[in-house]
Amino acid sequence: MNFTPEHSQAFDMSLIPDFNDPRYLDEVGWFLYHEKNEYEESKRSYAEDRMEWSGMLLAEFLSGFGYGSDWIRDKCIVSVGSGCTGDLSAWPAGSKVSIEPLAYAYHKLGMLLPDHAGTNPTLYLSRRIENLPLLDGCADGVLCRNALDHMFVPRDGLSEMWRILKPGGALYLSVDIGGGPRADEPPPFQRESLLALVSEQFEILATTDRDSHSKGRDYRMRILARSKEGPRMAVDKQDLLARYERTLRKGEAELD
Repeated sequence: MNFTPEHSQAFDMSLIPDFNDPRYLDEVGWFLYHEKNEYEESKRSYAEDRMEWSGMLLAEFLSGFGYGSDWIRDKCIVSVGSGCTGDLSAWPAGSKVSIEPLAYAYHKLGMLLPDHAGTNPTLYLSRRIENLPLLDGCADGVLCRNALDHMFVPRDGLSEMWRILKPGGALYLSVDIGGGPRADEPPPFQRESLLALVSEQFEILATTDRDSHSKGRDYRMRILARSKEGPRMAVDKQDLLARYERTLRKGEAELD
């Protein structure tokens, strides 16, 4: 299909949210505000700080799960709800996928962080987490930092993370605790409710309490976990083949 300028504009606009909605304005505006105001005194660029954060996050992930530095080089890592932070930009992983509903908007704003020289490029998917176009068990590790409490149905998000992780795959989760609902963070968590939810499909290895990501929250909890074994969707290969062969025989009979 060839796109005319009118088609192109319609296609682009379908991926740009309505910024009259405060949840989208708050999400994107936060990054724009920090890019403009937070780094003037340090003389460092927003990109330089984000790349440093990505490297620190990589070191924390590897040490937390007891992996050596070479472990990641042939692994698939998925970042969920990363905003424009470029969480995986410094990671020398075999493949890197970033799931972010507003990724297209950040792309148009020129805010997506380029990957570190010598590392594979991050593939950005401008999609919601609750229905990912990724295969079961495709990921060795999933990173979800300051995103679970932004989801309207966190259980669905965690279920998708479990689905795309290999059995025993590593989950790094960082979630703000306490406070009340806000436009861009509808379901506030308490410690017990978060641990209970994660434990449904993951084995929790360690938790650490730290300062909150956002103002108005009590603190944030970092959770390191591994995906549990569990039933996955299956398709009966022999049944499908038998049904197809019946259609072939029916077609042959109709030709006779």
